[in-house]
Amino acid sequence: MTWVKPSWAWMISGYSFKDPGQERILAIKMTHSNFRQLLLQASVTGHGNVLTAEDKARPVRVQWDPERSVRLEMLPYRSIQIGISGEVSVKWVEEWVESIEDVTEMARGLKKVLDEEANVGEEELIRRGLVPTERMYELDEELRAILKMDER
Repeated sequence: MTWVKPSWAWMISGYSFKDPGQERILAIKMTHSNFRQLLLQASVTGHGNVLTAEDKARPVRVQWDPERSVRLEMLPYRSIQIGISGEVSVKWVEEWVESIEDVTEMARGLKKVLDEEANVGEEELIRRGLVPTERMYELDEELRAILKMDER
């Protein structure tokens, strides 16, 4: 299963130093329409959620983990993690991915600045191009129900 972490803070967790098998950080772009198609095939896992046979047959897994700040501190809300398997993984790679950008050096540059400038603010990090501006992704009722967003 391939795991996608749409949050910059989750993507940089470990700043590419954590695991020798995860040395690169890639920013992957896809259309909202294709992202929606991906999520429509999801079942929610984790946090005591028991998967039914129907859930297990779905090719996409979603888990909700506490969001992190750019300093990797836990925040009081959750961020989506998306696992893609089987034929959907192939479709995602071959058809739905619009572009891929290696942002490893950006993440390492962020870590360097945070290590050297303890009081630097997030706005300054954005201005320096070390943190992207992230927007909330609004979902319709159908996706909110599939992703169990209103059960929290």
